[in-house]
Amino acid sequence: MKSPKSYLCRIAILLIAIGSMAFLYWHGYHKAFDEKYIPQNTDAIAMVDVKNIRNYFVFSCLKNPSDCQWNSTDSEFRKRFDLSNFGIKTPDYLAFFHIENQPISQWFFSAKIENETVFEKAITKAHSQKVILQNGMTSYYFNSLNLYIIKYSNQILVSNISEKQMLTAVKVADDLFLKKLLLDAKKIEKTIGTHNAITFWIKKNILLEKDGILNLKLEDHEITVDGQLHFKSKYKKESQFLQNPNALFSLGFDFEMIRNQNILKLNSNKINKIVGFDLDSILAQNPTKTELLLNKIVQKKDSAISYDYDDDFNPIKKVVIHTSYEPSFYFSMQTTDSKKVYDYLKDLNVIDNHQIFVNFPLAITKTSIRNNALTLEANPLKKLNLEPSPPKIGYLQFHFNKLQPEDWRIFISKNKNFTFLKSFESLEMNLSKENNTSHFRASLKTKDAKNLISVIK
Repeated sequence: MKSPKSYLCRIAILLIAIGSMAFLYWHGYHKAFDEKYIPQNTDAIAMVDVKNIRNYFVFSCLKNPSDCQWNSTDSEFRKRFDLSNFGIKTPDYLAFFHIENQPISQWFFSAKIENETVFEKAITKAHSQKVILQNGMTSYYFNSLNLYIIKYSNQILVSNISEKQMLTAVKVADDLFLKKLLLDAKKIEKTIGTHNAITFWIKKNILLEKDGILNLKLEDHEITVDGQLHFKSKYKKESQFLQNPNALFSLGFDFEMIRNQNILKLNSNKINKIVGFDLDSILAQNPTKTELLLNKIVQKKDSAISYDYDDDFNPIKKVVIHTSYEPSFYFSMQTTDSKKVYDYLKDLNVIDNHQIFVNFPLAITKTSIRNNALTLEANPLKKLNLEPSPPKIGYLQFHFNKLQPEDWRIFISKNKNFTFLKSFESLEMNLSKENNTSHFRASLKTKDAKNLISVIK
């Protein structure tokens, strides 16, 4: 007969095991979402499952310990994304939302302040412009980060917004914090409690008949986004694009999909100034299948010869080598009557007598009409492997591994955020028709099949 002490020991072990499992579940898997974080006039949400992402990296580190050795630089990088370092409570879900009729690149998120002292210290250290607003709200603008924060009680609204658009953010904060004009939680039920790192919700709009859902998953060597989108029938047209599988960058789509989008309406004057002609005159010819192939960046060297003289007046020949970089690309756009488009551009002297498109200064660009499509081509490759693709609505490909070191220097000089992409091999997106819906899939693959944890850490 076993002693009472033995039974008590077993019961203690069982209770510890149950308690440990309950703690792990609560800390690692139990999640709650506060729907009061999203305003009523939201038209897109990126719902970030914070615990899902954290658990992914924890298990990745357990499987690949060597990839999780953090150095001091990595630690500084981590601190920037740890909300607790700014006195902000880290939620189970972080909802980035987009407001109707606002620029596509302008997003918001709201959160709660957990430690007022730490928050104020971080704000002071970042040298923000502080303004006391009405109704108990305070705003902080960070010029160097192009970041705007509005604080009300222990809540904040954060946005990447320009100074000219500050009133938009104030209106959003007023709707969210004071008027409580909140989005119906039922609209975004499918974004909560999934197995996805991020779930995207897109409100039905000029393109979609129903709300759309896309799922982002973290895998060992890539990040994938997948989902079904219910496009309206006029936007489901499939085409065979002349894809170059070896191109640095390629893009194909039906122009009808962007014809009535705000990006064209709101920026028409700016676009006209850039291209050097009235874009509406082109749109009047109903452009459809459009494709751009950036085959590679071509390096060209030109030599300039000059002469100097020595003390005895003997000529000394000097050769200066100038290196330039030009794109090798092919662009085509089908329209109702592309000859009319060509003649219109020629009358404006945008196309000269040698069929050169003079408004593109980076390379000598030939213009022609092929199969009722206006085409522009610069530095054509001698061996161009164009393969008609399976029918699809649109696609995008970017092969980062084809960029040379000098190419990266050019990109990074324009925007240092591009440095992050050096660790990836390619980005591919495809939109194709599947039954009565449209299937979207995107894949961002790491270079040399590296583990994702070693790239993102």
